[in-house]
Order: sequence, then structure tokens, then C-alpha cells
Amino acid sequence: MNFLAWNCRGGGNTTTVRELVVFSQKLQLQLVFLCETRQNKDKVSRRLRNRLGLSGFARVDSEDTSGGLALFWHEQFD
Repeated sequence: MNFLAWNCRGGGNTTTVRELVVFSQKLQLQLVFLCETRQNKDKVSRRLRNRLGLSGFARVDSEDTSGGLALFWHEQFD
């Protein structure tokens, strides 16, 4: 199983999203955990979920401009 845990310090940054998608495709990630997303659920979900190709999603929203957690996983996991 391939997974990635990343303190991304802002999940809305274009460069961060691009690099995360490249990692996901290159390493065929099945689980991705992001901390310090600094995004609310809708932005994280909309921006990353489809691009990563991981159907499972759970999150903790950020408060103002700090915090935020996101967990994405492949559909084969319950």
C-alpha cells in the first residue's frame, strides 16, 4: 500500500495541488493525509478529490487561516 502524509501549509496553492497530483499519479497512492490545509471542506473536496482520483474523503475544517485536516483514500478501503 502506498500512502502520503503531508503538511501542505495551504491546500489551495496551485503549486501544492499540482505537486500532490503528480505524486499521486507517479506513486499510485491509495491513501493521502494532508494537514494544515487552511481550507474549508468544500474547497478541499472540490479541488483535490477528483484530481487525485480517490473517492473516500474525510476532513476537519480549518479555523480562519490555520489548521485543517483532509484524508483521501481509494474506494477499495472501507
